[in-house]
Amino acid sequence: MTGVDRLYLGIPGGMGTRQWRLPAALAALILLGASACGGDDNQGNQTGANLQMYAFSSSAAEDAALNAAIAAYNKLGRNTVRLNILPEYDTALQTALAGGQPPDVFYVNDNKLPDLARAGALEPIGDKVDNPDDFYESLRQSFTFEGAYYCPPKDFSTLQLIYNVDELAAAGVQPPKTWEELTAAAQKLTKPGRPGLAINPEFYRWGVFLAQAGGWPTNSDVTKMTMDTAQVRQALQYVADLHKSGSAATAAAVGTGWGGEALGKGKAAMTIEGNWIVGAMKADFPNLKYAVAELPAGPSGKATMAFSVCYGVAKASKNKAAAIDFVKFLTSSEQQLAFTKDFPVMPSRKSLSEQWLASKPELRAFVNGAAYAKKAVFIPGFAPVVDSMNDGIQGLAAGDRTVDQVVMATQQAGQDVLK
Repeated sequence: MTGVDRLYLGIPGGMGTRQWRLPAALAALILLGASACGGDDNQGNQTGANLQMYAFSSSAAEDAALNAAIAAYNKLGRNTVRLNILPEYDTALQTALAGGQPPDVFYVNDNKLPDLARAGALEPIGDKVDNPDDFYESLRQSFTFEGAYYCPPKDFSTLQLIYNVDELAAAGVQPPKTWEELTAAAQKLTKPGRPGLAINPEFYRWGVFLAQAGGWPTNSDVTKMTMDTAQVRQALQYVADLHKSGSAATAAAVGTGWGGEALGKGKAAMTIEGNWIVGAMKADFPNLKYAVAELPAGPSGKATMAFSVCYGVAKASKNKAAAIDFVKFLTSSEQQLAFTKDFPVMPSRKSLSEQWLASKPELRAFVNGAAYAKKAVFIPGFAPVVDSMNDGIQGLAAGDRTVDQVVMATQQAGQDVLK
């Protein structure tokens, strides 16, 4: 697995996305407010500041792109940015925040935004960048908490159907466009001891089926649990039945760590993953002929999930004006296109989609998903609910849990949090 997988799935070092638990002690220690340093230029912008940026590594290509962007900004002569790419990112960031010495600018995963915002660690700057309405609405919502748009997304990924071109052609199967076609395709592509579809057993994969059925774990403002609905039950039962029939299996069940590896090693003909898979295939399975199609539509139409990272500015930064100037530079159209040129994350500005696709037309399905993607963000303290759901999904995939058990356990876990 490449670092790209880890970045966009929110876990430094593993597959799947989980909520980040911000320690209560850290929230209490975060210092709010500080005086600015440096001078001003003729337009009132802060100059002469020495900024510190924290980031986590996703790949050598992204590290190079980020360093190039920082070098370009430093050449402007307004301020100076020093980059820290940290292997133990979460620990380092928590320590810096707790000690009152935060980086001025830092990466914020979408599912960690609510905790950081609730703790007062972030300055809301989302509307202070140029043309903020140009960012996809689903991404803006991912970084909005209690009405405040905290930080602009640097790029994004969506989940879609990835398939082995030769296997589908040999079986006379077209990329499925509906649940019914997905069932038929998975069955036809299944071989003894090898499923047609491999999918990791977690909410951040199975959730697309919930949305396609018109269901979701909560209402839109995350004030009420909505697991106990016909739509959620229908979606969970549909995927559970695929596993029960042998047409689908977990990546682990076929001896692999994630869907991309299962596809690359010929352990499945199809999987559900995001555009991070491009880097993994290039690095690990360069001879595999694969393609990307939009996920099949469910009873309520198309749906997918979006994952993103934003550029956060610390509330306690002593250089807020300079930090905002730097983020504006990073999220400019020119820098977004340069940043996403050599690896498959997509620009978060809508206006750049066609320019980006000009050299990557085979990835259009991922971009199309932005129009109907669900944000994978809930509220602070929601991690136990996702954990409960993941436990239930694993049980459904293994065949030792019922849909009713999963629904009721997750519903109760959510009610305990939301009350």
